[in-house]
Amino acid sequence: MLGSPPELSPLPALPQSHANLFPREVLNEVLDLTDQVASTALFGPIGVGKSSVALALLHHDRTEAKYGPCRYLVYCNNVSNSLEDFLKNLCGAIHTSHTTNMVQLRAHLESSPPFILLLDGVDSILDPLAPEAEDISATIEEFGSYDRVCLLTTSRAHPEIPGFHRIEVPTLSESDARDAFYGLCNVDRSPAVDDLIARLDSHPLSIDFLASSVRENGWDERMLLKAWGGDQADALKIKYYQRLKDAMEPLLLSRTVQGLGTTAPDILGAIAAFPRGIEERRLQSTLTSTTGVGVALDVLCNLSLIYRQDGFVKMLSPFQFYFLESMLEPAQHVEVIHCDGDNSHPAKACMSLLLHLFYGHGVTL
Repeated sequence: MLGSPPELSPLPALPQSHANLFPREVLNEVLDLTDQVASTALFGPIGVGKSSVALALLHHDRTEAKYGPCRYLVYCNNVSNSLEDFLKNLCGAIHTSHTTNMVQLRAHLESSPPFILLLDGVDSILDPLAPEAEDISATIEEFGSYDRVCLLTTSRAHPEIPGFHRIEVPTLSESDARDAFYGLCNVDRSPAVDDLIARLDSHPLSIDFLASSVRENGWDERMLLKAWGGDQADALKIKYYQRLKDAMEPLLLSRTVQGLGTTAPDILGAIAAFPRGIEERRLQSTLTSTTGVGVALDVLCNLSLIYRQDGFVKMLSPFQFYFLESMLEPAQHVEVIHCDGDNSHPAKACMSLLLHLFYGHGVTL
């Protein structure tokens, strides 16, 4: 028996502070695809602004002109890994009667006016090790094939939904990152602040945190640099770590990452100790007691936690900070990690050096 259609709920607005915290060229590319009612999968590392791009697109004049009020959103992290719950949330989003009967739902999709639907954080329900993930993926693929339906998904994992256009959301360019930061807070431009932004790898989530700290505390340039590298660094570090933890923990607790056992934290901790990354062959030879390193590297790259470049495996500097900070408490024993050159450093020493990179000035390994 069908339930009654849910009450209409307003589309959430994009926070004004996030308006410039994503690459504008990505938004333009997705706009062109949605004009063609082409389903699109946005993917990229945690905190690069995938959801901000998607929300900006839903509110864009071109999208509103094409789809009118038929612009919908499902936050997939609120959906359990079952096809029934997914369909229930989907029906609620598109304002139709709740049903898990695919025949009835297909009839609705075929007769409804054109609409665009954002599935935000879709990787949380498409974890390959999660129950019914294959059925959910097949359903999303089917919905995306309807001429009247434009699906937009965001994901930290590289999406593998047939028929979807894949677009990677990168970090900001250095110039866009500087413009975004200075636009969010009242700090004069300076080479020292520019250098701090660059050391955050132009990572939008980190830039937003830094600008928010400046606004909340009323800092000028001198006070910002003092807080980041001086006596207040511990308090700022704790807040920054918690912000990253809130964003990263759901992925780290996913079935896929947990299924890697201790191999995942071994790899992530080792890579984090090298600000410029480590050669993949050297990583393999370093972690001689760790099993399944090659497979785990593929999985972690697929989840955008690390990336390969010119024979090296690397991670964004905010991720380095998070993983090293996570390891500081348990890493009371001395474990030798071979760093660049002929020198070797205890693991905790490598961590301390990287923390100094974040809060000091001009320190590199």
